[in-house]
Amino acid sequence: MGMTLQRPIATSFNGGELSPRMGGRVDTAIWAVGMDTCENFVPTVEGALVKRPGFEYIRPAATTASWLTEFRFNLTQDYVIEWSDYRLRFYTNGGRIETAPGVPYEVIVPYTAAEAPYVSFQQSYDRLYLDHENHPPARLTRTSGSTFVYDVAPLVNGPFSDQNVDETRTVTVSAATGAGITIAASSPIFLAGHVGALFKIEAADFSTIPAWEVGIDAVAVGSKRRSDGKVYVAASAGRTGTSQPIHTSGTEWDGSQTGTDINGKGPFGVQWTYLHDRYGIVSITAVAGDGLSATADVVRRLPDSVTSVATFRWSHAAFSAAAGWPSVVLANGGRLCHFKQFELLASVSGDYLNHVTTTSSGLLAGDLAFRRTLSTEDPVLWAVGDRKIVVGTASREIAIGAINSAQAIGGDNIEAVPQSFYGSDRVFPVQIGTAGIFVQRSGRKLRQAQYDFGQDRYIAENMTVWCRHITRGGVLQLAYQKEPEELLFGVRGDGQLLVHPHAPEQQIKGFSRIIHGDGTVLSATTIANADGRRDEVWVLVRRADGVKSVQRMAAWRDDGDPISAAFFVDSGTTATAAAGQTHFTGATHLANKAVAVLADGGVVDGVTVAAEGSFDIPASVVPQDRAYTVTVGVRYTAAVVTLPPELKSQTGTSQGVRQRIVRLALRLIETAGLKIGVQGGKLDNLIDRPSAGYMDAPVPLFTGDTERPVSGGWDRSGRATFTSSEPLPAVIVAALPKIEVTG
Repeated sequence: MGMTLQRPIATSFNGGELSPRMGGRVDTAIWAVGMDTCENFVPTVEGALVKRPGFEYIRPAATTASWLTEFRFNLTQDYVIEWSDYRLRFYTNGGRIETAPGVPYEVIVPYTAAEAPYVSFQQSYDRLYLDHENHPPARLTRTSGSTFVYDVAPLVNGPFSDQNVDETRTVTVSAATGAGITIAASSPIFLAGHVGALFKIEAADFSTIPAWEVGIDAVAVGSKRRSDGKVYVAASAGRTGTSQPIHTSGTEWDGSQTGTDINGKGPFGVQWTYLHDRYGIVSITAVAGDGLSATADVVRRLPDSVTSVATFRWSHAAFSAAAGWPSVVLANGGRLCHFKQFELLASVSGDYLNHVTTTSSGLLAGDLAFRRTLSTEDPVLWAVGDRKIVVGTASREIAIGAINSAQAIGGDNIEAVPQSFYGSDRVFPVQIGTAGIFVQRSGRKLRQAQYDFGQDRYIAENMTVWCRHITRGGVLQLAYQKEPEELLFGVRGDGQLLVHPHAPEQQIKGFSRIIHGDGTVLSATTIANADGRRDEVWVLVRRADGVKSVQRMAAWRDDGDPISAAFFVDSGTTATAAAGQTHFTGATHLANKAVAVLADGGVVDGVTVAAEGSFDIPASVVPQDRAYTVTVGVRYTAAVVTLPPELKSQTGTSQGVRQRIVRLALRLIETAGLKIGVQGGKLDNLIDRPSAGYMDAPVPLFTGDTERPVSGGWDRSGRATFTSSEPLPAVIVAALPKIEVTG
């Protein structure tokens, strides 16, 4: 039996981990750049594999903490919000906001930790608008650099549900103004859940009030007239002028009060005081048990007639404990849009809190608030703003926009058109460049929705088509790091993070996984750092013993950074030590743990943190003449397993043929502490200390090609393994195995 030597080269790894079901697809282009396993390495746009940075321990989290989100006041003032039962904590500039050392600043909110993942939020300068189906729409306002206030959003003029059309169900009121008025109904229309909600009452008609006309003589003080859909009371006597009253507050003349007309009559002019228009609004404060009456405070004057003439023209609030609360909020086109079940309720353009739907004359206008019911069988789960509003439901994705694109979207210029029928999970999307990334209904597929001019619709491609296993456990949350790397992060139900280098122009398909060395990740978000030039990834981590902490991913290492600044440990911390210092304290979060230590760039083995948080390192590794940096934390392993190579052969495929990796060469950039071998075999150090190197100095980082024989026998897969478990950097640019193949 003859044997041949093959020398393939893996020039790129940005295909990421491939699904085991791809095990026979050597015919695809992605096979050449894919991997069997990619843990704690991240494929980059250029094709290289980079060991991910470690996570820096910031502070312990609340015992009920469940979620992290961001508050972006501006590019250089970003905050991470930690959500727990009924409380929020805040982090910025690498630390937690505290009222005293060790005492977190907290804001009380009505949300439980279980509700936190489903709170929809929309940033608007110093306010974060919040919607959740179990609570009234609210807002979180930044009042200073370190203080925030939560309150229920003070919506005005609605929004309201459809007006009652049953003429037998009428209401009258005890007074048109004031607090504590009584509303009497002909049938039980009030529920306990209406307390605190608005209620709109419109006059049946104005038939008992004469119309204002020009030149009417002998108008008496106190007489009423209707004009422009409003009611006015005369504040002076006289003959009416020629200027029709249309004002909505105060008192104005309808004439000049001087001169006469061609008939010698005059002067003209009466003072008219605005009284009310066709409707008023009250806030319900109490409801009778039989539902036939309610107590209320008037917030917009009621028409006088509804005190004596029953009217069927009334409307309940669209938002209340009885009617339900909105679950999704979005700012778009100058409006704040709330989504409740199947409805879109948009504010007045330019006024996020105002939901008035008609002018004072009772007319519709394009810039006023509107309400639209969407034609879909499932409630809205999320919404993002693009050239149109794109919403996701459990069965479809819908684009909401203007019918006439030359005009702004409004109540009389709106359409909702289905774009795709994949269906979504209740995970809020992220927007990257010109695309929106959302999670399909099962939680196992990521889809990238992008507008296609050719098809005039949003096309949602399956990003995980080659790696269905990468979302095992379901995707619970998405986050995006723009700078310095373009990385999409997803929190999995099993506590791992999926990572995807997102560069649409490069058509990168690859995903990898991050496994935290000290626990599982419950939530992740990103914020800009203090100068706004880099994005930070923050995570909520739960250890095996249930203890939770907030941690921040260290900065991605740049080529040329000193090895002493390397941060490749989890739950880690860095300190500047004095010359000769060997004893350290304060690592209480690492108590009783065996840890990895990097002292002045050198790895220190065999260190365990004592119960009170102290540890010692040997004097032999400590500089005696200068200060130095020490980093301590939990060790994690970055690992890569390659796919079976498809080798050139005159007799057909090399798949399934007995083969053996004889030697393995890697092209590296500033790497140390890397081990290599065959899958399941013994792993050997790839980089040895150079013969001319000093024994008391760190092993220098290696750049270039390095090769060594590997320990392993014959098999039929030809998979190679690369691992890095030392707290040191590793960048793999290419792999060049030498493989012996049977004939």
